[in-house]
Amino acid sequence: MGKTFDYIKHLVVDFKLDWCCWIIPVRIGLTVIGYFNIFLASISLIGVADDSFTPILVQVQAMILDDNATKPAPVIAYCMELAFNIVLICALYRKDIPLMRVYMKYCIAAIIASFMFYSMVVPAIGAIVSTAMVLSIIFQIYIIILVRSIIVEIRLEQKRQQLPTFVMSTLIQEEKEKEKTETDKVEVDVEAPVPVETEVDEEKKLEVEVETVEEQPKEVTFETVQVK
Repeated sequence: MGKTFDYIKHLVVDFKLDWCCWIIPVRIGLTVIGYFNIFLASISLIGVADDSFTPILVQVQAMILDDNATKPAPVIAYCMELAFNIVLICALYRKDIPLMRVYMKYCIAAIIASFMFYSMVVPAIGAIVSTAMVLSIIFQIYIIILVRSIIVEIRLEQKRQQLPTFVMSTLIQEEKEKEKTETDKVEVDVEAPVPVETEVDEEKKLEVEVETVEEQPKEVTFETVQVK
């Protein structure tokens, strides 16, 4: 049971896509999507500003709001999209996981807002606009999956890079412990220090030498007298 749970957890936590649209790697695909979204957001802002063309968001708002209230909301929405796509590009170049998570949260919030907003005007809009809105939501969900795949890939790469460092630190710690035990053994086996002679011992030694010197001549004279 535990192995099954770990296997399912591994599939869920480490799930990632290796290819974007089954053509190019995920990192390159996300970079292309980020630049493409920046281009679309810029074109949409230009269209809202000079009325050269009408983006989908403006068309939807024109059906439910007055003309004077249509411009500020699309401008804010497209500016946020432009800013967060720049955040995505920076996160991809820097391999910054927190920035990618910020972009994922923005995508989730955009999907919820789009679903709540578009659901109110679906009966009043045409089939083409409705299809474009559904495809836009599906595209945002796919981008979230791609960003999460990049996060998982970076996290696994960091683990692989940290593994040799962990092994080397463990080996170094073991070597230090071994050296410490060897030094402790050497300190135990060291002989006791040689006692140092004090001044009193030196004086006693000199007195003994003087006595021996004085006794030796007496013995010699006594033997010479006997011989005579």
